[in-house]
Amino acid sequence: MKKLNYVHMFVFLSAVTVVTLGLYYAAADWLDQTYFRFLIWNLFLGWIPFLFSSITYRLSRLKWAGAIWLAVPSAMLWLLFFPNSSYIVTDLLHLTSRSSRYIAGNGAEFHYWYDLMVVLMFVWAGLLVGFLSMYQIQEVIYERWGRAVSWIFVLGGTALGSYGVLLGRVYRLNSWDALTNRELLIRLMHESVSRPSLAFCMFFGTFLLTIYLTLYYLMNARGSGSDKASTQTNDKKV
Repeated sequence: MKKLNYVHMFVFLSAVTVVTLGLYYAAADWLDQTYFRFLIWNLFLGWIPFLFSSITYRLSRLKWAGAIWLAVPSAMLWLLFFPNSSYIVTDLLHLTSRSSRYIAGNGAEFHYWYDLMVVLMFVWAGLLVGFLSMYQIQEVIYERWGRAVSWIFVLGGTALGSYGVLLGRVYRLNSWDALTNRELLIRLMHESVSRPSLAFCMFFGTFLLTIYLTLYYLMNARGSGSDKASTQTNDKKV
């Protein structure tokens, strides 16, 4: 598993976020509409998992033996807020709910394409932040308990993440409700036990896992050309 420079990743994610917000405000000023302002709040919530994964990662690097136990609460908070990063995908629903504003004859009004690009940018930024936070946690688990356990974590994380999106979108539950309103959480969990909910979690979980595997492969793939070049360089040194 390739080690990433998370300082650089933070700068990169910040740049993506700035571009996303810039695109939103440019479109909002041009089209004179602020309907999608809620996306800013949702993206802010999507950053919270990366905050907790970074804390977990830093604590795991401390030489103090008890540091790993301090990392456990931050890892649990990461899991609690992780669904927020992929929840933004479901905001595509708002394009459908506003379809009557976009249709013009047999085509779509031009501002539909601007709204679509803005929402997709927020979706992309949210997914990147969330999956890079998962990568951080997986790296910690990989180093301490091995490859197999780290991938069990990924499978479980995407499954629980899809269930969290279900509770948020369908049952309108917030992440902090798990800490402040446990009775509501338990009641909604009972209500969510149904065949449609299971189907949603399976499809959305597969969607999340597929994207994560794609990013993981791209970050860890080794090009044959670069390998040969590095081998030749090492041979020359010898």
